[in-house]
This record gives sequence, structure tokens and C-alpha cells, in this order.
Amino acid sequence: MIDFIWDMFQQRQIGEVQDGLRSNLEKDKYQDGKISTNDARLKELERRHEQLKLVTMAMWTLLKDHSGLTENDLKKYIEKVDLMDGKADGRVNTKEKSDCKGCGRTILTTSLACPYCGGDLQRKSAFSKV
Repeated sequence: MIDFIWDMFQQRQIGEVQDGLRSNLEKDKYQDGKISTNDARLKELERRHEQLKLVTMAMWTLLKDHSGLTENDLKKYIEKVDLMDGKADGRVNTKEKSDCKGCGRTILTTSLACPYCGGDLQRKSAFSKV
């Protein structure tokens, strides 16, 4: 009888250790919540990207329908704007920097949010976040 009770006690202790191990593995897997935070940030960036595509397409359609501009005209303007920073690399690369009001680090003014703390930036641009 004592052997049976001892076995049950040991099985309970083994179960508690296994539960603790699973808990620690979950913590390691999620790096104390950093993965879920990164997932949320990625989803927010994807949402903003889709919103930007929608606004860009709407603006181009409006402009094309009311101005008579063509796709060729748009391509020429894209090339012109692309060369504004001196490189035809398909990116807008301004060197303007400012300090984040949230963490104080220096960041590019073209950023939508601080890459260090995730804080929103106050921007005075037609393309700033609505």
C-alpha cells in the first residue's frame, strides 16, 4: 500500500515538473511576449501597406480620370521623383532626420513610427497618418 501511495506522490511530482518545463518552453518560444508583439507590429505594417496601396490607386484613378494623364506620364513622374535623391533605386531616400518624442533616438522623418519604441510620429505632410 505504501508503494502505491509513494508511486502516486512521485507521479504528481513528475507531472508538476513537466508542467513547469512546458511553461518555460512556452516562455522561451514567445520570448516573454516579443513574438506576439512583433506579430502585432507586422500586422499593423501590413494594414498600413494595404491602406497606402488603396489610397495610391484611388488618387491615380482620380487624377487620370480628371486630367487626361496616361500610365506613361505616371511612369515618367515616378522616375523623376525616384531620382530626387540622386539614385534610380525605386525608393525615396531622404536624409532628413528628427528625434523621436517617445525615446529620443534619431530617426528618419519618412518613418511612420519609431523603429525603436514604436511611437507614432507627428508629421506635417499630406501623406501623414490619418
